[in-house]
Amino acid sequence: MNLIHSKAGKGWEKVGVKHHHGIQIPLLSIWTEKSCGNGEFLDLIPFINFLSGVGMDVLQLLPLNDSGTDPSPYNALSSTALHPIYLSLHALPHLNSPLPDFKVKTKRIPYWDILDRKLDFLKRYIHEVGNKITSEEGYQIFIETSPHLHNYALYKVLKDKNKSHIWQKWPDKIRNISKHERKVLGKELRGEMSFYLILQYLCHTQLEEVKKHAEKKGVFLKGDIPILLSPDSADVWAHQEFFNLSLSAGSPPNAFDPKGQLWKFPLYNWKVMEENHFEWWRKRIEVAAKYFHLYRIDHILGFFRIWAIPQGEKPDKGLFIPSEAPIMEIQGRKLLETLLSFSEMLPLGEDLGDPPPFVRETMKELGIPGTKIFRRYRKWKTDRSFIPYADYFPASISCVSTHDIETTQLWWERFPDEAKDYASFKGWSYEPKLPLEHLKDILYDNHHSGSFFHINLLQEYLALTPELTWGNLQDELINIPGTEDKFNWTYRYRFPLEKLLKSEKLKMEIQAILA
Repeated sequence: MNLIHSKAGKGWEKVGVKHHHGIQIPLLSIWTEKSCGNGEFLDLIPFINFLSGVGMDVLQLLPLNDSGTDPSPYNALSSTALHPIYLSLHALPHLNSPLPDFKVKTKRIPYWDILDRKLDFLKRYIHEVGNKITSEEGYQIFIETSPHLHNYALYKVLKDKNKSHIWQKWPDKIRNISKHERKVLGKELRGEMSFYLILQYLCHTQLEEVKKHAEKKGVFLKGDIPILLSPDSADVWAHQEFFNLSLSAGSPPNAFDPKGQLWKFPLYNWKVMEENHFEWWRKRIEVAAKYFHLYRIDHILGFFRIWAIPQGEKPDKGLFIPSEAPIMEIQGRKLLETLLSFSEMLPLGEDLGDPPPFVRETMKELGIPGTKIFRRYRKWKTDRSFIPYADYFPASISCVSTHDIETTQLWWERFPDEAKDYASFKGWSYEPKLPLEHLKDILYDNHHSGSFFHINLLQEYLALTPELTWGNLQDELINIPGTEDKFNWTYRYRFPLEKLLKSEKLKMEIQAILA
């Protein structure tokens, strides 16, 4: 298959049809001596330097969208607005006020405390210097070229005025509001909206700086576009015609997840979006292209079909929409081709599970890489043997884990039957705990598979230098799908980047894996 002549050809030309190696991190989880409690945009610069220095060229991030008071980056309040919690406060322009002294000493990130303190600081800061920022040419150009943020800023102001209640509980006159009425109200609330627009401008300038630095270092930034949005989002409020709020998306019961999952996200009205020439998706992709070279399509299967659960029901009461395979294939192909037409970024699909054959066939034809996790990439319908690494399809990403499943070491201990199978596959004698030399061997195989992309969580590499980790494998988890708990999405690396990235042992281990 000639990837350059696929629908994603321009994306492949941009990154190069060759092997790419990288690391995935949640930005929230890293921290430096300069950052205030959590990872911030400019903290990515030393990390990019590290990647370049060890011979890697991809930095994958979890979504950076504003998710409000929910630390889950997949529960976005906006399809395009960035989260101000990631602002590097120390680098703000015209800074005169002392920064909040917020040094975290807990294992997990106190997300809500950090968010409150940062927003309080930013309100004082913008009250003092907001006029200077809004008078700058850069800000004025940003506002003129970002009309999509006006609905977001208006939504945030109205949410403030309504005690942070979900928009479905707002007064009817602002709950169901026309485009013209939003424009009129926006003029009335222009002053209050400026706070949120200034925040977006500051986020934009810092993330743009990160992208420019990455390009200088030969590192590609890989963003993440969640397929769905929070029902309490600016987009759903302003464009209710694009969404079906009578159903919630989720996943059906399956072998890996017997109860299935209820995600509580509304479905798309694809027909209405198409009548609007998919302009909402166009803007979403165009904004992402300002900051990233690649992007992960979350739950790519959802473009072909979505598990729809009636409000108030459990996942086992759901059904697929559309329900007929030929329609699924036609819909998925049309939607993915549409996304590809909106930018020259290369998309990479999260296609885990057991999707219908036409999903991966379509991805191959379009040149969209899929995701291969060695422990789940097996001949499940025959002898359950592991697929040899050399047989991984080139247009794919090989990885050993994701933010939604256990790290390799924890998988080995929690699923001994699978671990025994893998030990047999490798010709190892089985041990209840995964020896570090075997973990290194797994990572080596991953980076030398037939895939063109090899990207893993930073935790997997830090495990080779145990003194840099928390010690308890459970503490290295980012998210436990299907659960709602303050543990989820509050993962924090044990040490600041200054210490992690100076570790000669870590550098040597990574370089040995890549050799």
